[in-house]
Amino acid sequence: MDALHHPAFQSLVQPALLCLACLGLLRTARAPGLRPWWPMGGAIALALSLAVWPGLVWPATAQAHKLPWIALLGLLAMLPALLDSRAARNTDVPARPWGLGALAWLGAAAWLLGPMPTPGRLLAVAAGVLLLALLAWSPRAPQAEPTGAAGSAAALAVALLGLTALGGLGGSLLLAQLGLVLAVCAALPGLWVWGLPRAGLRLSAAALMPLGVAGLALACLVHAGGQAPLASLGLLGVSLTAPWWLAGFAWSARHWRWRPLVVALLAALPVALAVLWQASAGAPPADAGTTVPDDPYYTPRWQ
Repeated sequence: MDALHHPAFQSLVQPALLCLACLGLLRTARAPGLRPWWPMGGAIALALSLAVWPGLVWPATAQAHKLPWIALLGLLAMLPALLDSRAARNTDVPARPWGLGALAWLGAAAWLLGPMPTPGRLLAVAAGVLLLALLAWSPRAPQAEPTGAAGSAAALAVALLGLTALGGLGGSLLLAQLGLVLAVCAALPGLWVWGLPRAGLRLSAAALMPLGVAGLALACLVHAGGQAPLASLGLLGVSLTAPWWLAGFAWSARHWRWRPLVVALLAALPVALAVLWQASAGAPPADAGTTVPDDPYYTPRWQ
């Protein structure tokens, strides 16, 4: 039983098993009404993983305990988009999921950062809305088909791995574990799409938004806990532009099978720079009013 509480199981094995189970069950569901929900397997697995660990604690006694609720909020926010008839045909328009995801992010940001706006907080909220828009439309980047959604998931997974590294280097095992949970739930649906291109599967914008909202919330925790400076987090945001970098190259259309791998490598460049930036510049002190409460997992080495 001790193995179930091991950090590697909680942050890697458990979310991977839940993600594969959700994707597989929704993909093979006999009820036709469930099949359009297949792309949501990763988001559902994320909500389930965080509900198991660190758990749905109410009221949240620490900032990290807010993340499972935010993941659930991001998932529930997509229900109106999924009930649209266009979602059943996998032709959903990114604008609606993005709008719903932006509303979920606004609520999450108010809960994490506090209701009183400051210039820095307003800038962070606006940047999050723009990043969600970039993520929502990235599967439709020029020459992105037929694995465009896999490239989007790859870029998001790499950015979340960057958050994992920033949290770990900043001295917080808890934040590093949470980042790994998010990265696993983002990567496996993309790998599924990439591995079965002839099946015609694609990850819709609705499937990416809950993961993006949870990633933005984790970025707030990483900065508020003093694990990373804003410059490093900004570079992670740049990595989400990687699906668009290949838009003008004919190579991308001819070798579409390799596109998600190239996108992941390109996204890794700003992520590596962000990690080096943190290592050389250190992290600022936590923002007053958003400091993460004392917790054995929170041991920032930046002072």
